Amino acid sequence: MTKMIKLSLVAAVAVAGLTTTASAKQNLAEWAQATTLSGFVRYRLVNDMETDLKGDTTEEAKAVMKFTTPVNDAVTANLKYVSQALTNKAETAANTVVGEANFVVKAAGATVIAGLQTSQSPFFANNGDTRSHGFTALVPVSGVTVAAAYYTTSVAAGMAGANTYLAENVTALGVLGKADIVSYGLWYATAQDSADVEDQALAGSGLSGISSYSVDVKAKVAGLNVQVMKTQITTDQTNDTGVTKLVVSGKTGKIKYVAAYAMSNEDGGMTAFDTDTDAKSDLAMHNLSMAKTTDASAFLVGATVPVMDKVSIDAKYLVGSEGDKGNDESFSELDITAKYAMSKNFYAYARYYTGEHNKVDLSGTRIEIKYSF
Repeated sequence: MTKMIKLSLVAAVAVAGLTTTASAKQNLAEWAQATTLSGFVRYRLVNDMETDLKGDTTEEAKAVMKFTTPVNDAVTANLKYVSQALTNKAETAANTVVGEANFVVKAAGATVIAGLQTSQSPFFANNGDTRSHGFTALVPVSGVTVAAAYYTTSVAAGMAGANTYLAENVTALGVLGKADIVSYGLWYATAQDSADVEDQALAGSGLSGISSYSVDVKAKVAGLNVQVMKTQITTDQTNDTGVTKLVVSGKTGKIKYVAAYAMSNEDGGMTAFDTDTDAKSDLAMHNLSMAKTTDASAFLVGATVPVMDKVSIDAKYLVGSEGDKGNDESFSELDITAKYAMSKNFYAYARYYTGEHNKVDLSGTRIEIKYSF
């Protein structure tokens, strides 16, 4: 009788284990079926020439994977991993970070993003490396969308450059809307600085408060896309850095073209809290950007021309001058890129760039291969 009882217990445990395993497999299958996977795999080989003509070669491998899963009819969960390996002068730095871990709630036309996320305002990098802990709310009100955000920010280890400060406790308010052919975005943000700033446009120490505003207006006129944008950051030391730009772009047949004019403030051209030049509010080439200038004005022209099936040539040229205590310093950069787009989600390009800023040579090459999914 005892043996039968023991056998029954063993059988019960086995059946429970099989049931749990089957349930787990079923739940995993259901999750996989409902989940959308997106991201990219990218490789870059960059050779920047220095003034002493010694090459500085950098290799970068980067992979991004984002999982989006509906929790129910109103809630969606997002999880994004970012893996990056940088090799420079035979030294490799690799890291994997969680780029996003948030929930998106949609109800009554409003959207709320809570958790680790990419910043929605124009005061941060556009490359996804700057992450924010907090929430963002987008609420439709009388034909416009009112945006509100509160978060702290962080930059992934190894991705931030030297002399970089991190803004924390960021509060941002925005109004986004469209009227006929005009769309616009108005943003205002305040932040606290968590570290000293050295050798940057926002130079100083012990910054206790930063405020910023951005006005972005876009319109389509006579087949041309016109954008006017002004972004300014003010520190508690009354330094005003920022960029004002006018961009006109269009397309004739298969040829795309762009022309732009930009000005940076007397205190510098930085437009991002994280001092990244990839911010949407900046005007940047491969190396040169308005964020790196002071009291400057610049012109940019460019065109993309298809030369054969799946192959195109892109050329951009930026030239300007920078005022420094009455002494104008000219700068320029030319970027020429040959791109082969095998499909919509896979391309390879080779780029040659050359120019000068503050008597520093900006010449070099870049090879990039990217697959998106």
